[in-house]
Amino acid sequence: MEHQEITKAIIRSQHCQRNWDLSREVPQEDLDLLVTAATQCPSKQNVAFYRLHVITNRQLIESVHEQTKGFTIRYNSDEKQTNSQVLANVLFVFEERDLNKDQDLKFRNEQTFNVSSNKISLNDIDLLLRDKNMAIGVAAGYVNLTASLLGYATGCCACFDPEAVRQILDMEKQPLLLMGIGHKNPFMNRRVHHNDHSFVFPTKTKQDIEVRIVS
Repeated sequence: MEHQEITKAIIRSQHCQRNWDLSREVPQEDLDLLVTAATQCPSKQNVAFYRLHVITNRQLIESVHEQTKGFTIRYNSDEKQTNSQVLANVLFVFEERDLNKDQDLKFRNEQTFNVSSNKISLNDIDLLLRDKNMAIGVAAGYVNLTASLLGYATGCCACFDPEAVRQILDMEKQPLLLMGIGHKNPFMNRRVHHNDHSFVFPTKTKQDIEVRIVS
């Protein structure tokens, strides 16, 4: 694959897709590759900080979507809209994992040793939270780029009722991130709400990130 094609896939992957073509399916081989991206990416000492739920059941996806009314329409009011990126063909849900129950973690690093030894400190908690958030961010990034290279669109969502979603999906711990993956609607602007076509999500230009080259 040429550098130019990869660059296009990277830039394309930064856009959140808000509507979908549900008449098409995601082939199992593509779904398997996306799962590999989410589960075989780097994490601190290769610790499994999360569980991955792959949801294709339409009823469950729509039930989760009902709990995503967190997009603020007006800052001076309480008016909000649901995040229709989760209505994709496939929904990935990253669930927090209970490290206390994993004996294999004992000698991964100092923090996981302290967890297994019931000697965890506030500093350990801060570091584990940092590492967990970083691991999920890396995983989402891997899935995002892999999906874009395969020709799919994506959309992440962190604005949802975690307890309600936990119950809907029968999870042990709290969900931390929702990620829709699928076929974009080719006949509609990507920012139009999947269910409410009268609502168009605003767009915000990517801010420049300063790069300093040290050689």
